[in-house]
Amino acid sequence: MLALNFTPFPELKTQRLLLRKLETTDANEMFFLRSNENVLRYIGREPAKTIAEAEEFINKINKGIDENEAILWGIALLNDPSIIIGTICIWNIKKERMCLMAIIKNSFLNVL
Repeated sequence: MLALNFTPFPELKTQRLLLRKLETTDANEMFFLRSNENVLRYIGREPAKTIAEAEEFINKINKGIDENEAILWGIALLNDPSIIIGTICIWNIKKERMCLMAIIKNSFLNVL
């Protein structure tokens, strides 16, 4: 059985990107990502309607991280880590097939 422990949260850095834990202060960026039909086109999720829904999503994700059930990194530019430009997550980790998903703001696709 796979033993997971996401404490402390594994922050990752590349030459240009910082993958970090989401905070409730990221709710505006998450609302943009989760309400944009172009971003959600292949995910099959209903768009978020309010920033409060984005905050609830962040809290739900962080609870799953705390319980070692899933992990989601907010993707930020290393030179501006306060702005989330996308996310990457892994879930169903303890099941037969785990899932990986990433979403990126369209305006940053050429930066990556």
